[in-house]
Amino acid sequence: MARFLLLTHIYPPAVDGGSKVIFKMGEYLHSQGHEIMVITTDASSTDDFTKKYKKITHPQKNVLALPVVTWTHRPFKFLGRFCPNFKTLAKGPIFSLKSSFLFLVSSLRFKPDFILAGPLPTLMTPYARLIRFLSKVLKLYSPKVLINASFHPDDPDFHTPLLKNTLKSADFIWTLTQHETDYFHQKFRIPKSKLLLLGNGVDSSFIKKNPSTSSSHHSSTRLLFIGSFAAHKGITTLIKAFCHLPENYQLTLAGQKTLYFPEIKKLINSLPNSVKKRLKLITSFPDNYLSTLIDRSDVLVSPSTQESFGLVLIEALARGKPVIAANIPASIEIIKNTRGGLIFQKDNPQDLAQKILSLPKYLSTDLLIYSSNYLRKHYTWDKIGEKLCQKIFA
Repeated sequence: MARFLLLTHIYPPAVDGGSKVIFKMGEYLHSQGHEIMVITTDASSTDDFTKKYKKITHPQKNVLALPVVTWTHRPFKFLGRFCPNFKTLAKGPIFSLKSSFLFLVSSLRFKPDFILAGPLPTLMTPYARLIRFLSKVLKLYSPKVLINASFHPDDPDFHTPLLKNTLKSADFIWTLTQHETDYFHQKFRIPKSKLLLLGNGVDSSFIKKNPSTSSSHHSSTRLLFIGSFAAHKGITTLIKAFCHLPENYQLTLAGQKTLYFPEIKKLINSLPNSVKKRLKLITSFPDNYLSTLIDRSDVLVSPSTQESFGLVLIEALARGKPVIAANIPASIEIIKNTRGGLIFQKDNPQDLAQKILSLPKYLSTDLLIYSSNYLRKHYTWDKIGEKLCQKIFA
């Protein structure tokens, strides 16, 4: 059995797609008898790295949640205009001197065989590189670094020299899509032998049996968005598209507040009452409420313009719900593979509205059953964990 050190910027009960990947893989590795240690922050979101925040408690005994400092954000952001690496430092997390000492001592004492770190563009992957360097210099052990980048190719914050060099120095990179795999190989010249195309997953128990298009007994069509209320999530596009839909359509926006949330709230408040009364806003919900939230909807819409994978797409498909997503590479790949929905032109509310209206003509129970079977074969944590262990222990 091996020792795995997991490094991530936030950790459940905090909500984030990139950290959830590492959390779920930690669960799987622990179930297989491997020893797990987690080092993370006591923050609830990446926004907390830039302002004062409320600490959250991580109940697990093997989780070391360290406080961060926020005063460094502004100066590093300013310096990032002249040196790209400071952009990564501005993203954080930056630990205090005491936290940094605990980080390093705890990591070195644990003596991991593998360090699983991510996601970009946070500093957790360079921290993994630092721990491996120190362990070799001190001749303590020689861990292998596995990075889950959750990469956004269109975001310049992911392309700083510090992050590029960290990716190139990794022993393995866990990629989520074929597009991400090809991007690393072609753009960064990373050997294919280092790239492990594993994707993202759901629990097998989360996949609904016998999905059907005839399950809804409601006269209205219930649209659902799930994700952080961030600018790149395309929520304004969805709201504008919703204004073009008939009155028998309802929309629920569910997710975590970000610094962009006031802009979304401002747009909602400006809507006519006839539209606003059909729109529901949920800014907090427990993780175990996710299936209920999806089950009470008819269609999941993901208008996001930047995604490394789009976990919410397969979560909706797992519950037998069709999806509509913007034409970005990750979403196109998922919907093409699962056949579970439609693609619309990103940032185009009119095209999104048309795709929502045309979905019933496209959809069939056979397609949802195909999606369900595809998920069981490729996108469950057990399957992903098996593939990962086969690769890194080979």
